[in-house]
Amino acid sequence: MVYEERESLTDPQATLETLQDNCASHPADTAARATRGVPIGDLDPLSLKTHPGPVNTASRAAGEPLTGLPGYVPRPHDRALADLVGAALAGESGRLFLVGESSTGRTRACREALRPLAEQGWRLWHPCESSHLDATLADLEQVGPRTVVWLYEAQRHLGAPSGDGERFSAVLRALLHDSARTPVLVLGTLSPANHRKYVIRPREYPQAWDVLAGQTVDVPDAFDAAAMETLTRLAESDTVLAGALGRARNGQVAQYLAGAPVLLERFRNASAPARAVLEAAMDYVRLGVGPHLPTACLAQAAEGYLSEAEREDAPGNWFAEALAEATTPITPTGADDAPLRVSTPCTADGHAPAMSSGGPFLRLASSLGQHAGITRRALCPPAPFWQAAADHLTDPEHLGTLARAALERHRLRWAERLAQKAAHWGETGALHQLAEAQERAGDDKDAERLFRQAADHDDTWALIRLAWLREEAGDGNDAERHLTRAGDLGDAYALTLLAGMREEAGDPHEAERLARQAADLGDDFALYSLAEIREEAGDHDGAERLVQQAARAGNIHPVYQLALQRAVAGDAHGAERLFMQAADDGDTSAMIGLADIREKAGDHDEAERLAQQAARDGDAEGLCRLASLRRAAADAHGAERLLSQAAEHGNTWALNELAQIREKAGNHDEAERLAQPERGAYRLGELSVTSALVCLAAMRARAGDHHSAERLARHAAHHGDTGALYRLAEIREEAGDRHEAERLALQAAGHGDGLALTHLAGRREEAGEYEEAERLARLAAQHGDAEALYRLAVGRERAGDARGAERLFTESADWGNTWALSRLAEMRERAGDRQGAERLARRAADRGSSMVSFFRSLWPHGLEADGTPSLPLRFASRARTPE
Repeated sequence: MVYEERESLTDPQATLETLQDNCASHPADTAARATRGVPIGDLDPLSLKTHPGPVNTASRAAGEPLTGLPGYVPRPHDRALADLVGAALAGESGRLFLVGESSTGRTRACREALRPLAEQGWRLWHPCESSHLDATLADLEQVGPRTVVWLYEAQRHLGAPSGDGERFSAVLRALLHDSARTPVLVLGTLSPANHRKYVIRPREYPQAWDVLAGQTVDVPDAFDAAAMETLTRLAESDTVLAGALGRARNGQVAQYLAGAPVLLERFRNASAPARAVLEAAMDYVRLGVGPHLPTACLAQAAEGYLSEAEREDAPGNWFAEALAEATTPITPTGADDAPLRVSTPCTADGHAPAMSSGGPFLRLASSLGQHAGITRRALCPPAPFWQAAADHLTDPEHLGTLARAALERHRLRWAERLAQKAAHWGETGALHQLAEAQERAGDDKDAERLFRQAADHDDTWALIRLAWLREEAGDGNDAERHLTRAGDLGDAYALTLLAGMREEAGDPHEAERLARQAADLGDDFALYSLAEIREEAGDHDGAERLVQQAARAGNIHPVYQLALQRAVAGDAHGAERLFMQAADDGDTSAMIGLADIREKAGDHDEAERLAQQAARDGDAEGLCRLASLRRAAADAHGAERLLSQAAEHGNTWALNELAQIREKAGNHDEAERLAQPERGAYRLGELSVTSALVCLAAMRARAGDHHSAERLARHAAHHGDTGALYRLAEIREEAGDRHEAERLALQAAGHGDGLALTHLAGRREEAGEYEEAERLARLAAQHGDAEALYRLAVGRERAGDARGAERLFTESADWGNTWALSRLAEMRERAGDRQGAERLARRAADRGSSMVSFFRSLWPHGLEADGTPSLPLRFASRARTPE
């Protein structure tokens, strides 16, 4: 039998610890680290993607140089930056991410904040946008002290697909925790939509959440009254600022200075060919390609954005004219203020990469990219867009990203073609996702065909998936053949699976040989996986012999795993002996297991000694377990003493428990001191560092101290946890104070979490207050969360109110919820309105949706780019082999 699939993502905490161990055991050359990045003092004034200000050429004296940047108006977020830089100058590492829309002054604020560091010889490093992840991580691991890591639009790195974002985030965490490289700073910019994503889904992005938690500051869209007063004063001697003062609308001074309104005006008033080029660039960027776009690719794609009449009217050199129009700067500086500009991608070694067959490259203005993400999100690009990508792109990550975008839009023919080309250039992940989509839709035959394509490129994970499919089909021999090939290609997990199959087939010698081979290739669980089978089969000696082999090879963890298995089975003596062996070799989990056995046997002193040793080695979980056992035995004093010891090591559960004990005893100041997030040292699987704040806030709210409760909740929200505001809103709602409940829910929404408003809307719906429920759901949608409207619609549908459900599904869809469109389509399908169902489902597909099964029921072979159903022959056709 082939075992169950392992977790697709590595344990984030284990990833961090591995990185830290690597840093400790393989220290980088100090001189090499010292040269990573460039001296901040050598940076161009327009570096960090800072936009130049508009130039008043009439008022500029003849011969006066163009400095590129106007005067600067400090705002509240500059104070947070100044504090961070001050701490860095004092020797502390730190990080801060500026959350705001494009052209709101985020990069300029960072540029100004770095001035004191430039004077002290600090350097700046940023990821090369064209480097692949492994090269970027290798370079980042060489960053030395007194370096600023600059992450422009950090979501490109923290949210990268296929687990790459979590790997990048783990390396950042390792850097910030590495005392050998202190001090370093991580500065970045982040869009509000992406920030909300990380806040709302911390389990999906645990590493990114940890990097961002409590380390963000909002950059408002508009200048407040104090900033406008400063601007007025500075404008007396700065002609650029004077122009902004007179022309910027609604306090949007930063946008005016960055040229965003003018760029949007240029786009709206562009000639048809120039607009077509810009729209093609906007679609590539919003679907994840870029920022460097090959000119030949845009030239071919842009034809699909011209109407038939526009194509007929266009001159023979229409693209050259369109490009000249789109790349003409707004100001005479010739700098980064044109809708499109010529760009030069480079890798870490400074050379241009082979990204496409259609260079040179162009880069879209960031404000137009942001505009596209809002105004064009409901549109599926035309066929020439996909064809141009297939013809000109060679970057496997870009090809894979576009293949996934095509799959989400049910453009299956284009998805497969782009995935095949990505695989040709070394990226088979998109083929995996296509295969898995077909598998979810119940088409195992097509899934197997796609996995075979990936396997043809020596993709070992595809071979493993093929093995599972063949075994499920009852063909064990073919399954074994696929695993053997993957093992021959060096996949340790395949060998581990193969070892299990040989063991169950009655060939223990071959099973051991394969398990040892897998262990030699780095699978630390290979020998234990086989030992587990033998232990369950009653072959205890055979199981122990295998884990001892692993121990002799330097891997003690299988000994601990077998000890745990015996402890669960009730073999305390056998478990204790193995726990002792693992503990003697420094396994902290084994120390904790042994402490548990000693405690239950009445040897409390030895139990504490073992738990304290584990805590000194970095794991205070044993002290917490002993505390729980003492409390269960009515030893409150002993439990509290052990919790205090665990809290000293930063264990968040212990801090939470102690804070509650102190709060119940009336020692509120001490409770707050224990609850401060800075005291916690988060480890995956423990409570978050803000959990004690959330708990205290709820306790105080229930005790009637709402002012203090809200203060603690806001503090937790500042550190990235809106749970306290959610709980307070819930408590106020239960107490009948609806106004306060709504105010607190709005605060949570302001921090990017609309769940509290969604919950309140549900409560009002349950009470029969349908208009109130809808009002709150619309408030949540206005704060970026259309889920509340969707949930109300689902409830109305279940209650038999089809008309009300359809209205709310429609409203949720208008706010961008593609699931709502899909549910609407399903409603129309059940009502017999096939045409209406297809129309709505096509809208959902154009936006991008994961409703694979429903789409397939309507269009078994996918859709063409224009939304017409694909024919079987078209989808079955194979793409030509990329050159």
